[in-house]
This record gives sequence, structure tokens and C-alpha cells, in this order.
Amino acid sequence: MRIGELARACSVNPKTIRYYEAFGLLPKAARAPSGHRIYSERDIQRLRFIRRAKEIGLALAGIRQITTYADTGSCQHLRPRLKELIAAQLAEIETRIKDLRALQRELQKHSASLCQPQAPARSGAACSCLDGPSQKAAILPATALVKRPPRRKS
Repeated sequence: MRIGELARACSVNPKTIRYYEAFGLLPKAARAPSGHRIYSERDIQRLRFIRRAKEIGLALAGIRQITTYADTGSCQHLRPRLKELIAAQLAEIETRIKDLRALQRELQKHSASLCQPQAPARSGAACSCLDGPSQKAAILPATALVKRPPRRKS
């Protein structure tokens, strides 16, 4: 099957398949005499495995480590490494939840302080709307809310 057929069978973009090949998640495809990539049923299985791993939040680098185990068709060697990756993902999620809860508390404090009447600002004074009840915990930057692995440059 060609790349478009594989993409449709697995609901991914053909560019994603090319990227996965370059990244080492999928083996280099065989080529037809015309130069088109040719894929097999095994490639469908591997791409579906990759998609499931991504759906549970595993990073591509971790997925690359376990795809070779998945090719054997046996979970015996895959399970220990997959368990490690999932444990790391769970720990990261717990950290993000903790950070988001702290951000939620901070935003609630700021929201409550904005509901309080405020004395008119002095001439030339900077806005103090976010100076509210707590200045100890800084509001998380937007990048802290969604942690994504850095993109590799080719």
C-alpha cells in the first residue's frame, strides 16, 4: 500500500508518516520502481501502536524506544520499559495538576481582590490590580501549562 492508503487506514496525515520515518519510529519504507513508498500490514500495526502510545501522552522519544519491542509481537520485553514510561508520565501529570491547582488558587485570590472596592490611583501610579492578596506565588507562564518536548531540527 502507498503512503496515502496507510495514512487513511490509521487516520494520520502522510506528512506525519514521513516525520515518523525520519524520527525513527517507523522503519524506512520499501520503494516501488516508481519511487513511491510501499507499506505493509506490519506498518499499519506499528503506526496504530504509535498512535495509542501518543494518546496516553508518551513522548515520541520514549515511543521510539519501545517500538522495536512492539515489533516482536510479544509484550514480555515491552512491559517493563512501558511501565517505566507510564510511571514517568503519571509523575509529570501529578506535577502539572499540582501546578495548575496552585495557579487556580492564585487566580481565585486575584479575582476576589478585583471584586473589592479600590481607592482611586494616585496620578502617575502604576496599575496595582494584580498586586492582590498574595505576591509570593507567581502566576505560571502559559508555557508551564502545556509541556511539550522540544522539536528536533533536521
